[in-house]
Amino acid sequence: MTNCVWCQQAFQPRVTLRDILTWRPLPVPPLCTRCQDKFTPITAQHCPACGRQQETIAVCHDCERWGTAALRNRALFRYDAGMKAYMQQYKFQGDYALRKALQAPLQQALEQENYDVLVPIPIDQQTWLTRGFNQVTGWLRGQPYQQALVVRATHKDQPQSAKTRAQRLLTPQPFQLDPRIASDLVNQRVLLLDDVYTTGRTLRHAATQIYLGGAKAVTSLTLAR
Repeated sequence: MTNCVWCQQAFQPRVTLRDILTWRPLPVPPLCTRCQDKFTPITAQHCPACGRQQETIAVCHDCERWGTAALRNRALFRYDAGMKAYMQQYKFQGDYALRKALQAPLQQALEQENYDVLVPIPIDQQTWLTRGFNQVTGWLRGQPYQQALVVRATHKDQPQSAKTRAQRLLTPQPFQLDPRIASDLVNQRVLLLDDVYTTGRTLRHAATQIYLGGAKAVTSLTLAR
């Protein structure tokens, strides 16, 4: 028996024949089946540009409106009621134990991506002081990354979650390159990592700075869309 990191209820992990035949210690899942089922994976029917779940595989209207500011994003889960409840407890209430809930699917996704440098989206100093951790790097399990971006000291803004779509799109550039890391981006394929793709404004701001550092390609991966 083990306890679910989300609901704290004890449960018996499911064991498959494959698990038994590996002759290795059995993996201990962080979530019970009930909590695991709260996440809705994005299927093959999605926008190839932003990862949004839809009925076709055509580029969605939101991505068409970005025009030349294209950025390929892959998203793992839908930003539905279950994911919102998870983000509320993990990100906004600071329940750091919940990082374990999505570490495994993120690791699998990273193994499928082609990149040279992983760059997580940073948080500002005030968030560090109040929450104590970056929700994005909390999902990593030893994967190397470069904190190439920092939030400008002069950037004063309300949380993205409190904004309308129109307000998000008008958000000024919040990032700058860390000069100590910039040289590591030259001619590299950079993968940006963030929690939720909403309008794509934050990721495009980040990509702009990464390209200024000399990267030859920038793509992104998010937990939700």
